[in-house]
Amino acid sequence: MSRLLPSLILVLGLMAVGAGSVVAQPAPVQTPPAAREAIEKGKESAAERARAIGPELKALRDEMAAQVGEVRKLIDKRVDEAEAKARSYALLAAGGLFVIMVLASVLGGVIVALLFRRNRA
Repeated sequence: MSRLLPSLILVLGLMAVGAGSVVAQPAPVQTPPAAREAIEKGKESAAERARAIGPELKALRDEMAAQVGEVRKLIDKRVDEAEAKARSYALLAAGGLFVIMVLASVLGGVIVALLFRRNRA
């Protein structure tokens, strides 16, 4: 028991110190009245600036919407031009292919006729 007594005293002492630190917490720091006034004035001025920015933001939004509309019109115009070019190129390619096929058949016919003529002679 004499060996446990110092340990018991140490544990009780640590518990007392811990309980004392929990009980004796410092009071919250109160801001001085001048700081409170400055904070309130800052809040009011920030609110006024936010109200003043509202119309500017609306004007900016309207301007951006107009610019987006212009860009869309430009893109639609370019797409229509590209479609027209692609259509004309496709028609030209089809016509050229037809002409090449006709020429090939005519030339092939001429070559075959010449070969038969040469074989008869």
